[in-house]
Amino acid sequence: MTVKYDNSLVIHGFAVLHAATTMLCLAAGIDDTIFLTVWTMAMTVLLCNIKRLSVEFTAISVVLVNILGYGLGMACAAGFNLLTNIGFLTHAASTFITTEILGWSIVLLVPENKREGRDIKDSWLWLAILVVLLARIIIGLLSSSHVFASVPLSDALSMLTSNSGVLLLLICVNVILLHRVHSAGGFKSRSLSVIWHFVLFLGTPAVCVMMMAIGLPVKYETPFTLSLCLELLILSFIAQAVTYSIIYLIYYVASTRREMEAERNKGLIARMEYQNLKQQVNPHFLFNSLNVLDALVAQGKTSEVRSFTRKLAAMYRHMLSNESESLIPLSEELKYVNMYTDLLKVRFPAGMSVDVVVADASLGSRYVLKYSVQMLVENAYKHNSISEEDPLKIVILADGDRVTVSNNRHPKFSDTASTGLGLKYIRQNYLANGGKDIVITDTADVYSVSLPLL
Repeated sequence: MTVKYDNSLVIHGFAVLHAATTMLCLAAGIDDTIFLTVWTMAMTVLLCNIKRLSVEFTAISVVLVNILGYGLGMACAAGFNLLTNIGFLTHAASTFITTEILGWSIVLLVPENKREGRDIKDSWLWLAILVVLLARIIIGLLSSSHVFASVPLSDALSMLTSNSGVLLLLICVNVILLHRVHSAGGFKSRSLSVIWHFVLFLGTPAVCVMMMAIGLPVKYETPFTLSLCLELLILSFIAQAVTYSIIYLIYYVASTRREMEAERNKGLIARMEYQNLKQQVNPHFLFNSLNVLDALVAQGKTSEVRSFTRKLAAMYRHMLSNESESLIPLSEELKYVNMYTDLLKVRFPAGMSVDVVVADASLGSRYVLKYSVQMLVENAYKHNSISEEDPLKIVILADGDRVTVSNNRHPKFSDTASTGLGLKYIRQNYLANGGKDIVITDTADVYSVSLPLL
């Protein structure tokens, strides 16, 4: 039987495990640092695995959660010390609360994503676990006055965080590195990427310490000894890891959101093209077209039969061309609309009229969403009654930066149900491609939709 974990079970379980470990270690006189670090890493990996996050994101989360958890745990412990003097209760409660906060932060703040065929056990993940264990051991050594007696850890940390030049350097270096990785095509090879990361992760902390030692841009009264420089170097390395992790998460979330939006747009395009193709090849459309051809043949109108057949074939040929293009010139879209409306006029010779007005010939080279104008014409005849006494009048006007399709309103008694998929598809794709929205005007007499020209 497969056990299915949920987020609350994992978070509450590890919070209790953290608190119990702290109390047992205090009772036995054992340092709980390594145990708590391992439990925190296990919780992070399990939560990321439940959300099906990538290996890289999981590795970054392991580093960031443990480093932030250390600071959050110290803050919680300091707060509980103000309320009670019971040592084991303070440590257990602060550890429990810290674990809950870290766990729910992962669940609530990190978007879900699917890994693409990659196992959670990856070299990057093991490297992140090793880095975290080493960092916790080093922080423990820094906290011991027997190892570093230069300045207290809190004072060294204050020196680092108060230097605006150092913080700016850390941010800029990591932004440039991650921009190169995520937005500029990455490095030519994996080995080159590893070399750049290695150089920057070691070189940046060294430059930070040099800036602080020579007083750029902040001068310190504390004399810089070898021991202090080593302490600051280690803290700078940890700060580098934290900065890289935070900026990586920002890039990851942004890229994931863009990919989700792109996939959503692809789905809308596919559905729209399917609906359009379905509309043109469905039995009703073919039945009506064949009936028109049969009537023309019976009347002996040979030239009209040939013209209708050519237009029908041309319309299908146009639909099969440029299948990968979502935007086409307005002139191409209007050609398709003319073919489509010519077929409608054969069925309704006196019941409808379609007028196309292009204010400037140069507008023909501007782009519109494929099938967008045709779909608006189709909606007009689909949802309105057509008769010689009260004809349906459709006007397509291209003027300025927009093309507008409008029609007089004569709703059918039994109106065809509208799914709204077409307008939703058009709106989202215009926003995605040009950042411009469509404008819908719906009154008792006139219905119009205005599309931006891109």
